[in-house]
Amino acid sequence: MDLPEVAATLRSYVSRSGSLQAVAATPAGLVTCDATGLVTLQEPDADEDPVEVDWRTAEPLELGVELRRLPAFDVDAERGEVTSVIGGLEHVADGVAALAHALGAPHVVLVWLPTADPERTLVISGREGEGLVVVIDDQQFDLGGPSPEA
Repeated sequence: MDLPEVAATLRSYVSRSGSLQAVAATPAGLVTCDATGLVTLQEPDADEDPVEVDWRTAEPLELGVELRRLPAFDVDAERGEVTSVIGGLEHVADGVAALAHALGAPHVVLVWLPTADPERTLVISGREGEGLVVVIDDQQFDLGGPSPEA
């Protein structure tokens, strides 16, 4: 898989899901797409600033799941609680699992989600064939099991 394809897929994911940012850790480095649609690459061990990746030369990969924008999540790291619309976290987890599946191993994906309190962070990460991890602020919670096939 080439970098423009990873970049196009991340950009499509962020645009459709309403995520704040999505990152794919690839052998070439960290590919990051923010909410503005800017996609950059930070090469491993590079002292230079990230460089923009031209996503326009590739088509995004099909994820096989519906992505929709959800209201911001309420999070409580001490209690390990994430609240939103019914099924909201599961919907987002399915999307992250599908993104990880589409990019395949060895890529790791991380997705930052909007929270009601901008001082709080909510991140879901995963890798093909492994379970998803939810991070609320500095607390980590394993969703368990391998990621579902997309």
